Amino acid sequence: MMFKKGSFEIGGDIYPVAIKEDESAAQFANRVKTEIARQGGLVDLIWDGQLKRTSVKPEFRQQRQEDYASTLKIE
Repeated sequence: MMFKKGSFEIGGDIYPVAIKEDESAAQFANRVKTEIARQGGLVDLIWDGQLKRTSVKPEFRQQRQEDYASTLKIE
């Protein structure tokens, strides 16, 4: 897959990666995602991007909103 020129115009460092000979495309994507999360100090979550195609269930959204609101409460 070719890089788009915008990838190089943002002024960041580019680190090429390669698929290992014994690695599927899904394994490669997961390995890269894990490394990006590790380098960025982020939690490596299992994520398939389905939110781009489907709506979030109202119960799930409400629970996340309640969880977030509880972190904002000052006792």
